[in-house]
Amino acid sequence: MATNKRTDLVSLGSGDLYINGIDVGHLKGNVEAEFSEERVPFKPANMLGNVKMFRVSEGAKIRCQTAELSLTNIRLALGVTTTMSESTTPTGLPASVSWTIDSGSSWNSLTFGGAKAIREFGVRFEHTRPNGDKVVVCLYKAVSNRQLTLPFAEEDIILQDLEFEGLADSSRAEGDQVGIILEQTN
Repeated sequence: MATNKRTDLVSLGSGDLYINGIDVGHLKGNVEAEFSEERVPFKPANMLGNVKMFRVSEGAKIRCQTAELSLTNIRLALGVTTTMSESTTPTGLPASVSWTIDSGSSWNSLTFGGAKAIREFGVRFEHTRPNGDKVVVCLYKAVSNRQLTLPFAEEDIILQDLEFEGLADSSRAEGDQVGIILEQTN
């Protein structure tokens, strides 16, 4: 008796996250890709039931957790558009928050706050199955949808919750404006 069951398609674990093609790192914990839509039924006055459905809105989100704490990841997760700078002495600090800088140390800095525009970027999540094949979820244009919390707790690993919401790109064809799901077959 032949079977259609393919144990090589069983997905275990999470995967890797890329924002604007930049590898943000391996993810820890659950990763969720959510696809939603809102429908409106059409029922003519002389009918007992609906005769048609119309999609009036749709959405896509990717939720994940990362453990790597770096300014690059914080910048991407916050959707901050300012560039990072590297120097031996942080500059521009008001006297109320100044401190003595360790001699010979280098610092990366990221300023934030006051920008009205929300940064849009591409998001790609890649999951590798036990057989080596991949499942890939891409959002063509997305925004960071979470408030970033940086817990400095007494734990071995602190996970940061991230959520990215796909936006429609009207320059793309109907049915292909938010994203794509790919499955490697060989």
